[in-house]
Amino acid sequence: MEAEPQQRASGLVTSASLTLATRVAAFGFSIVTNVILARSLGPDGRGVYAVAVMVSAILSLLGQLGIGPANVYHLSKQLIGLDELIGHSASLALLLGTLGFGFVLAYVGLTDADSVLGIGSRYVLIASAALPFMLWTAFLQSLLQGGQRFVHFNAVLLVQYASPTFLLVASLVLFADRTLGAVCAWTASAVVTAVFAALAVASPRQISLRLRSTTLRALLGFGIVSYLGNVTSFVNLRFDVLIVNYFAGTRQVGLYSVGTAMAEVVWFIANAAATVLAPRVSAADAEEADRVTERVARVVASLALVAALGLAVSAPLVVYVFFGPAFGESAWAVWLLLPGIIAFSVGRILSMYLLGRNRLRVDLFASAVGLVVTLVLDFALIPRFGFRGAAVASSIAYAAAMLVDLVWVVRHSTITPRRLLVAGPDDARLLWTRLRQARGALLAAR
Repeated sequence: MEAEPQQRASGLVTSASLTLATRVAAFGFSIVTNVILARSLGPDGRGVYAVAVMVSAILSLLGQLGIGPANVYHLSKQLIGLDELIGHSASLALLLGTLGFGFVLAYVGLTDADSVLGIGSRYVLIASAALPFMLWTAFLQSLLQGGQRFVHFNAVLLVQYASPTFLLVASLVLFADRTLGAVCAWTASAVVTAVFAALAVASPRQISLRLRSTTLRALLGFGIVSYLGNVTSFVNLRFDVLIVNYFAGTRQVGLYSVGTAMAEVVWFIANAAATVLAPRVSAADAEEADRVTERVARVVASLALVAALGLAVSAPLVVYVFFGPAFGESAWAVWLLLPGIIAFSVGRILSMYLLGRNRLRVDLFASAVGLVVTLVLDFALIPRFGFRGAAVASSIAYAAAMLVDLVWVVRHSTITPRRLLVAGPDDARLLWTRLRQARGALLAAR
């Protein structure tokens, strides 16, 4: 009886390793995109771009209604068929995305506003046009995740990161206003990714528009708690950009955006593992789910710590060489965010464990705690310390949210803090073996 759980755990590490390898490649495109943005736009233009994209990301999150996690749960448990989920994903992406863009368009048109949140309204309008495509991609990726089709999931992820790089280069040639061109490239990349995701999930014949009350009730009934948790988590992660912009201006936003982009590299590790963990926990019994989660969390915590230490040492040089002297202060954001990002990496694994066990209310409470901490500290620190205050607030909030999840999980499962966080030689050997297998799979795919 021991062999099957061990085999499943090994398969999970293999899938996570493949996903991590893909995220490393995606990081390469991400860093190139950020370097081009920084070098071509400068701190102020980079700040305008960050705010425009942030508005689009916020509206996308508000429009998701928890459909993504609901897709993962219902598909992994085979409660709703794939064609039914595809049809509802298409309908909801079109409906909610159009409503989101219509809201922005109506606001700008009715108020005749030249600016939104301190930047030109045209930047916000162009970025918001990506909303239907962003929602479509998010919903389809959740179907690939729920079906444990990680090769296709990773292919979509790679296109999602690679397309902005190539389109950004093209936009800088075509547009005299480089900031406008960069925002247009962002929207165009959302369209490209959405088309590729549709091809990855199903044949064109399977894509239809469906809205059935029974399916909607099932998806929204599960997803609404996850939705509220995702909204509060997003505020913890991203809303400080808008507060920095309000109190300190676009230059500080530009500096902070470069710093956060670097520090969040560490998240690739946790996100890769979390992607494959949620459907595995959903499909497993309680004992197996606990053991698999412990093993994944140990490896993630160890790798996150090593990556964070390396990044902390290299941050000033990386900023200077790649982004230029104008962004030298961004290293402070990296240093101040890293402690919280290590905590967040563990919290991400716990969140997926709770999703798989259908205990999303716990994670919602943890996110709410983090939200309160974020807002209190943001308004206390940002007016005085600028983006440095935002980084400190975020680190503390990430740790607070993780601790709430950890306390509940330890009390309501067989998981212990030591088995969750302290890696051993067996973990290192298994990770090394699966990384070599993932490398071989990537080379074979070429």
